[in-house]
Parts: sequence; structure tokens; C-alpha cells
Amino acid sequence: MKAIKIQKYTPTPSTLVPIVTSKPSASVYAPISVRITHCSPQHADILHAQGTHQNNNEKRGWCHPPFNLGYDFAGVVADVCPDAVEGDDHGLKKGDRVFGARIGAFADYISVRAATVRKVPNGVSSEAACALAGQVVSYAAVVHVARVKEGETVLVSGASGGLGSACCAVAKAAGARVVALTGDEGKAELMRRDMGIDVAVMDEERYWIDEVKGLTEGRGVDVVLDNTGMVNRAIQCLAYECRIIVLGFAARKGKMEGVKMKRLLLKSVTVTGYRFGKSGRKSPEKLEDIWKGFLGIMERGELKPILYGSYKGLEEIGRALGDLEARKVYGKIVVKISDDEKKPKL
Repeated sequence: MKAIKIQKYTPTPSTLVPIVTSKPSASVYAPISVRITHCSPQHADILHAQGTHQNNNEKRGWCHPPFNLGYDFAGVVADVCPDAVEGDDHGLKKGDRVFGARIGAFADYISVRAATVRKVPNGVSSEAACALAGQVVSYAAVVHVARVKEGETVLVSGASGGLGSACCAVAKAAGARVVALTGDEGKAELMRRDMGIDVAVMDEERYWIDEVKGLTEGRGVDVVLDNTGMVNRAIQCLAYECRIIVLGFAARKGKMEGVKMKRLLLKSVTVTGYRFGKSGRKSPEKLEDIWKGFLGIMERGELKPILYGSYKGLEEIGRALGDLEARKVYGKIVVKISDDEKKPKL
């Protein structure tokens, strides 16, 4: 099969091209073999390729070359091993459309545990499911961690990206007022038009802090959903005794932010780091509740992805990563790898 394989870290992920490598088979440890039809590059993939993600840490990380790059994917079940470690295949069978997240998604095939993937809801395309695969993190952060309430004001950093745009959509569905921070006025205007965001301001200019304060009549926002690494700046426009949720890998150029503890103390701020994967492994029942709610809003059409550009084939992964790194992307990139065997109703 073909895959984007990281033989050694590269400073320029945009130059990556697919190579021929071994095809993974369904096994007792990874009983679901999936033929990938779509994959969705994200900023974390750039960091993984460069070796600057926390997963690449020499002492504490687990993702080291050689490995197949990529995380979010959708596809068709190609094979199911009958001898899974726990005997649990989640009822999946050959031909089912599934989506999920697992290192190794920039490839023709991937083998995973059944818990890694979910069936694509009826009426949802594989392309849309792929775009939404990683956004269960946003749903969980808004609903289960931040517990956003109707009438609250929520500030979202990196709002035009995958995690950020989903945070905005879920927070609005919860009845919150959303202030979206994005990198340029063009993206801000698109968010006002396409997402009905209450206000969108620039996050690269100092004036946005004063602007947010003005929008809340000096009180400040109730919740900050930070997936870019801006806790120190967020504190300046946060209300007293309110909360910040750090999700995804909130780091600029792979470097985590050093938070000024005195500012947290003076405003009695609660900061919660949310690591979706680890939390799910520790609390599987809570994870099932999260997935049930997330799949429900997908099937009801309450959460729809904003798709950027047109990318086809593993040969386009480098271009997609280059566009992400250049901050051109609004919403999510989805790369079509192959055709579905089963078509959605809509």
C-alpha cells in the first residue's frame, strides 16, 4: 500500500510524498482493518512530522520514526479479526462505513482497535464524518468539561480551525454568546457569514483584549476554550471566578506556554487541561456518554463541518500540510483517498 511514512523528522512537512510500505493486517490487538477513503490533516500532524509534538518526546513520548503520519480518517471496514483480545468487535462487519482517529491515517489502510472507530451515522457522508472525527474533543470540552450554560459568553481561540470552529458551533447550540478569535479579517467575515458567530476579532493584534472587554461591558467572558496556547492573554479578558479549558495540543510552534500563576490567583481562575484520549481510557462509561451525544448531534445535522479546498490522493497531503502551516485554511481540509463502497442516504 501507499502511505506518508516518517522515516526521520522533517522541518518541511509540505514536501512529504507517499511511499510504498507494508499493509497492516487485522490482528488480535488491532482487529479492525479499514480501507481509508478520506483523511483530514491538522496542525498536530505538522508537529508530529517535525518531531515537536509531546508524543515525540524522547523520554515520555511514544511516537518515533518510522511511523505513518496522520490521525483523523474515515473508511470502510475491510476485515475483522474474529480473535480480538477481548472478543469485542463492537458489532462491526466488513463493508461498514466508519470514522475515527489513530496515528497512521495518511495511508491506504489502517488496522485499529474497535474502540478507535465508530459507524458513520445514517445520512452523513464519509467526507463530513472524517472532518468531524477529531471534533468530538470540542464537543466534550464544551458540554462535559466547561459545562457551558445558556446565556454565558464563551471566547474561542483558533476559532477558524477544526477544533475551534466545532467549539463555536457546540457553544452556540448550548445557547452561549460566542466571541471567536481568528487570524485575519477575511476568516472573521466568513465566520460571521457561515456560522452566525456573534463577534469575530483578530487574535494577532493587541487591541482584541480591550475589544472583548468592551463587548462584555467590562465584566469579561465566562469561559475560554483555548486550543492555540494563549492562557496569559485570555486571563486579561476573563470574568472573576470563571474558567479556561485547554484542549488539543495548545502550543505555538510546538512550545507550550508558561502561565503566570499570580494572574490566575488574582482572578480566582480555574484552568482545566483536557486530554481526550487519556480521559476516555480512564473513564470508558463517560466516554460512551460523550460519543452518544456527539453522534446524536451529527445525525440530527446540528454540527456540520466547514470544508476547505479540494484535495485528492495521498500525493496531496504535502500541499494540505503546507496550506495549514501557512494559515490559509478556514474550517477543515479533507483529502479523498478512495471511493466509498456504501453511499449515505443524503
